[in-house]
Amino acid sequence: MTEIFEEQKKCVLCGKISEHPEMLSMSSCGLPDLDMRPAEVARSSIDMWIQTCPLCGYCAPDISELIEKSSEVVSSDSYKQQLYNTEFPKLANAFLSYSMIQENIKDYAAAGLACIYAAWVCDDENADITAQKCRKKAIALLQKAMQNGQRFTEESGEEEAIIVDLLRRSGQFELAFKMCNDISEKDPKDSIADILRFQRILIGDLDTSCHTIAEANF
Repeated sequence: MTEIFEEQKKCVLCGKISEHPEMLSMSSCGLPDLDMRPAEVARSSIDMWIQTCPLCGYCAPDISELIEKSSEVVSSDSYKQQLYNTEFPKLANAFLSYSMIQENIKDYAAAGLACIYAAWVCDDENADITAQKCRKKAIALLQKAMQNGQRFTEESGEEEAIIVDLLRRSGQFELAFKMCNDISEKDPKDSIADILRFQRILIGDLDTSCHTIAEANF
């Protein structure tokens, strides 16, 4: 049984106290999607992964904790434009705004992952165009993370495989296919090789939809 409770948080930037839902425990049952979105129940808890101060707009996993140089970003016009951008779902804006904070301190891995989470929110709202925009932002940031030696997965080869899925789901089929071939030349472990074979099939079908790792193990 999953237990959710409301916890009061004091914004580290402006001091505003607000309530935010917290989950005592979070788990998932089943294999994740190809872009590592977890199965239920963790999947549906995405609205608890980010908090937004209702006064100053500070977005973070925990608004009571300070992220370096966050104040200068939160007070900027570009941040406010993103936070209140009506093109995106409200929760997606929160993740994208948090991404801006992380990118400002050159934590490209955290910034890129936040864009992936924003894409998942857009998926749930059937907002395909904005989901693609989020994935394209994620690709650029995660590639920059890899260039700077910032890991965003634990297993070797997973990072590239995730980027392949982001490319495919954003409709960049040629780039996705080329990256599949580049990774395959490095003789990846069997689980990654299976995913790449499955990705090639999806790319050949011009498929931009969500698929799971379980489907790749056919």
